[in-house]
Amino acid sequence: MEVKTFAFLQIVVFVALGIQLFAAVTDAADADDVVFTVDYCGMNCTLQDDGSWTACTQKIGECKCYHESGSSVGLCLSTAYTDFTQFGGPSDSDLDAATPRPADRLSR
Repeated sequence: MEVKTFAFLQIVVFVALGIQLFAAVTDAADADDVVFTVDYCGMNCTLQDDGSWTACTQKIGECKCYHESGSSVGLCLSTAYTDFTQFGGPSDSDLDAATPRPADRLSR
């Protein structure tokens, strides 16, 4: 009797866990309106003897040195956060107003 009860409780826990995982995955899949991108700048940075890091000279102002603690070598990366909710949809009237017009219509 105890074995059947224990097996039943295990099944209940696994079903509840499966439902929770399914809900978490589908919720994360709907979060397409925010994008965080990381680009490699084509160079590495190193720890100097004075404790400072060498500068990332590619794309000045965009690339920064990222490194793990305890490491003397890092990567120069540029990061960007884009929130697509600030832009209108494809049927936005502002999009039509910003569409370039042919040259013959501009001269009139």
